[in-house]
This record gives sequence, structure tokens and C-alpha cells, in this order.
Amino acid sequence: MIPEIEEFLAWLRRKSPKSSTAIHYGSDLKLFFAWLNKSYSEVKVQDIDAFIEHSLSEGHAIATVNRRLCALSSFYHFIEIQSDEAPRNPVIPRRHFIRRGERLPRDIEDPILEGLFAVINNVRDRAMFLLMLRCGLRVGEVRNLSLSDLYLEPSFGSLPRLWLHGKGNKQRVVYLSAQALAALQNWLLQRPVTGDDAVFINRFGRRLSVTGIQDRLAGYCQKARIWITCHQFRHTFGRHLTEARTPVTSIQRSLGHSWLKSTEVYLHISDPQVQEDYQTAMQEVISRLPLAESAS
Repeated sequence: MIPEIEEFLAWLRRKSPKSSTAIHYGSDLKLFFAWLNKSYSEVKVQDIDAFIEHSLSEGHAIATVNRRLCALSSFYHFIEIQSDEAPRNPVIPRRHFIRRGERLPRDIEDPILEGLFAVINNVRDRAMFLLMLRCGLRVGEVRNLSLSDLYLEPSFGSLPRLWLHGKGNKQRVVYLSAQALAALQNWLLQRPVTGDDAVFINRFGRRLSVTGIQDRLAGYCQKARIWITCHQFRHTFGRHLTEARTPVTSIQRSLGHSWLKSTEVYLHISDPQVQEDYQTAMQEVISRLPLAESAS
């Protein structure tokens, strides 16, 4: 790998030790320079144009392309800080970043969830995925969870909770439902003693990686003949809270959203009040205009 990229990734790791940004950006930069086969000092604006066209033609998601552009832009910004003779940043935001329309989160239908958990018989894995589904944890938050982050025996009147190291190295507290708590305690009773403080460890006694967790889910999906992602558990958690008429500000804090607008998208996929209003309206409309059924 290019030495300057190694320095950039080391800087990212120092800046946010618990973040996975360095891993993703490293992969993105490696992919870009392998495709272009040029020195970083030779990259032109037109090369970025061509890379975007190539990525879209290969079927990569807009979010993925934009993340790779962020990786490149951040790398060149780092080079600019390090050197007075740095090349011009070839990524021009207004020209290169692709606009996306507002997209609703894709949750998991409840019958599919039942089918998935019916095939998850591993105590550790069941605890991991229930924390995502019942507490809204991201896969990185599950990976980063340490024994010192667990508050499972709180004082009277308080709920068991987790202290999370979330996206952007932000911290938040989430509460545990009885089901999630039972699954976690079952795993802790079986968890091998190891020098690693991680809650979820692999067969070598070391902290599970994000890829390792995703691979476990993929294996269960194959058994259940479905396909979902870890992040869809989080979206489903948001939907479940919305359907239970939880105040949107409480949902915001549970999910760790900085902006209320990020949380309000869950009202669009399942708003009990809108559903009731729609059903009432349609009953009245149909009573006034009962269209005759067509003869078969």
C-alpha cells in the first residue's frame, strides 16, 4: 500500500480508535488506486469522473460511491495538511458527489424475523442479534461492546443498560428488555474466560470483527432462505417502537440520532395514527361510494 495512505489510516486510527472508518477508507483507497494504476499525485478530476462511471456501471450503490469519494477527499485533505507541495484535491463535491432522494429505512417483516430466529441456536449469536433487534444496536456497537460497558444489576427502579461506543465515537446508553437481558446473561454464563474484555469473542478468545458478525448472519439467512442485513434489525427496532406509540424523542435517544429528522423517517413506514386515520377515512368513503364488484 502507498506509504502516504498508511500514514493517513494511522492518523484516522489515532483520531478515532474505536471507529471502523480507517478499515472502510483503507479498502476504498486500495480499490481506487488499484483500478486507476496511477500515483496519487497524478490523479485528475477527470479520473474521478471515470471512476464514478465505472462504479455505477458495476452496480455499486450510490451510498457506496459517495463513501469512496469521501475516502479520497479525506486522504487528499490529509496530504494537504502534511505537505506544502501537496497535489490539488481531485474530488470536487458539487461535481462528484451523487445526490440521493430521501429513502425510507428497510425493516424486516415480523414473520421473517420469526423464521430467522427459529434457526439461530447458538447462544452467543442469539444474544448479538437480539441486542440489534430489541435495543437498536449497530453491528459496530455490538462488536465494540466490552464487559465494562454492562450495567446488568442497576439500583432499584432502574433498568439494566449498556454503555455504547457508537458511530462517530459518540457514546450513549441503551436499556435492555427482559428478552435481550436474558439472552445476554445466557451467553455470559457460557462465555469462556479470556484476557479480552470484549463481550462477544470468537473461537480464539478475541473480539469478534464486524465481518465475522455479518458472516454469522449470512449463514443463518442461508438456512432460513431469506436475506437481510444487520442494519435492518436496527430499522425494525425503530418501527417496533413507533408501532408501540413511543414518543419520537425517546426513539431518537434510543437510536442515538443527532437530529430528530433522522428519527422521523420511521413514522413514514409505520405510523399507527396515520393508519387509523386512513382506515376511518376509507370506511366513510366506501360507505358513500360503494363501487359495485365487477362480474366475473
